[in-house]
Amino acid sequence: MIIPPSGSDPFSDEHQDPPSPTDTLLPDYATEAHVPPPSLPPNYALTQRPTRPRIYTFSSWSNDSMFLLPPRDVDPTLTPVYNISVALNLNPFVPLSYVTTVRRGIDEDGELVGEFELAVMHSRAIVKMGNHATRMPNVLKKDGHSPRKFLWQYGDVEIRWDCRTTLDDGSPMCICWDTRSHQIASFVPPPLDASPPLPAATLTVFPDGHELFDHILLSALVVERKITLSF
Repeated sequence: MIIPPSGSDPFSDEHQDPPSPTDTLLPDYATEAHVPPPSLPPNYALTQRPTRPRIYTFSSWSNDSMFLLPPRDVDPTLTPVYNISVALNLNPFVPLSYVTTVRRGIDEDGELVGEFELAVMHSRAIVKMGNHATRMPNVLKKDGHSPRKFLWQYGDVEIRWDCRTTLDDGSPMCICWDTRSHQIASFVPPPLDASPPLPAATLTVFPDGHELFDHILLSALVVERKITLSF
């Protein structure tokens, strides 16, 4: 399905937190403010552009992590493309928060793609790609007046998400557009209020979207977390 591009603000940054006196799971954004954001994360040259869209599937959540799996017709072994894990940050000098980390491949010690941290009862939010970390509102913003439209700007990467569509089973459908208003991905997480077992979440990436795969995946996870928190 292709859709033409077109409350309380979950992206407010009214509270400014001082740098933490101790290390957290994310680097101190204040000390890294001088580092320019990378144009593209590493290994994009290794991403082969397919000739048609590919539907990637999120595995079931298990032991604090899940995998993003390729289509079976592309890789019959279903070797994970990304490893996604979540940890609780209990640092006493920062608000209680969850850190979501995305790594390449099956290994939890694989190459870091990016991570983001969202406080549970506070506006503190940080996103990191490569060795650059910044406040979430510097990267993710509302796109227009709808609370379900988002703009992701990181370095010279700019993509938009429109999550206003709901499928027949109650699943939200988020459409991702590039700067030319071309659809490059769609993300369908399971419905929040459905009875288990929930359907598997899917991420469809169009040929041009594979060049931005890291940004598409990380921003999709951020958008889904934002929508969940405001549900």
